[in-house]
Amino acid sequence: MTDTAFEMHMPRTGKAGVLKAREVKLPPPGPGEARVRIEATGVAYADIVMRQGLYPGVKAPVTPGYDLVGRIEALGTGVEGFSVGQRVAALTVTGSYASRRNVEARWLVPAPEGADARALVAAVLNGLTAWQMFHRLAVAGPGEWVLIHGAAGGVGNLLLEMARNAGVRTIGTASAGKKAVVEARGGVHLDYAAGDVAAKAREISGGGVVAAYDHIGGKHLKTVSIAALRMGGAAILYGGYDATKGGKVNPGALVQMVLNNSLSAMGLFSQSQGVVGYNVSYWRDARPEVYRQDLAAVLGAVADGSITPLIGATLPLSQAAEAHEKLERAAVAGKIVLVP
Repeated sequence: MTDTAFEMHMPRTGKAGVLKAREVKLPPPGPGEARVRIEATGVAYADIVMRQGLYPGVKAPVTPGYDLVGRIEALGTGVEGFSVGQRVAALTVTGSYASRRNVEARWLVPAPEGADARALVAAVLNGLTAWQMFHRLAVAGPGEWVLIHGAAGGVGNLLLEMARNAGVRTIGTASAGKKAVVEARGGVHLDYAAGDVAAKAREISGGGVVAAYDHIGGKHLKTVSIAALRMGGAAILYGGYDATKGGKVNPGALVQMVLNNSLSAMGLFSQSQGVVGYNVSYWRDARPEVYRQDLAAVLGAVADGSITPLIGATLPLSQAAEAHEKLERAAVAGKIVLVP
């Protein structure tokens, strides 16, 4: 077993080109840790936000990499329930743009043998996010309608599939060029750039949706997601894309996020509506048993074919900067995966 690793490191904030290849020497896994040889890691928009210096609690220098799938090479003291050679997955938040790394064993979940590593890793951050929002935060019943923004993206396409599996009807916003991606997963496509999305969603759903999944934030949360809800519905906010879209900080959008941060409690009460914020890493830390249970369920669904993550592109780890640029341009539908 080698004690060196290749990784794509971010010594400072900036454009995608700040990601630099380097070789590092890894210490033996410490107490409660496991050394994992990484098969695949996903590229997340959170990685770009980190690169811009806007991600809470993460500062440069840092090696990005929100998730991984790989095999255990060594175990530190006190680690139970895992063995050398076992396939695992983990939500790591940082550090997984690497060929191998040490990981806190408490975040490891057994990963199915036989499944494509790319499909599995595409369902770690994105799949766990979709699963917990759909199954734990705003449960919709068969025949009811939900609104999914960014429905051709990594989280959105999995939400479409989870809803279809549950008999829930979906409306998915995406660009006109990604209509087929939404419809292939059973969604009614809405071009987010063509007209009043909230009004169209209310019309299609016959009065409003029971849940709206919003990764955009700011004014969009109020004027589109909440506006599309029926009585008793809930909006789930899980990102602030509007403030950083295109890979740039948008000061105007940041101001809008602040201005639209307050909601009328009485207004929501009168419609029996709710707004819930969701952050996958906070859920992992606050409810670790639920994290492991839900991630295992997602990985199992990938292995048995119940959900099929959409892989938009697969690139070598050394091309992480190109992967960031593709994601910033919304150049692909689905998840971008890096392989060492």
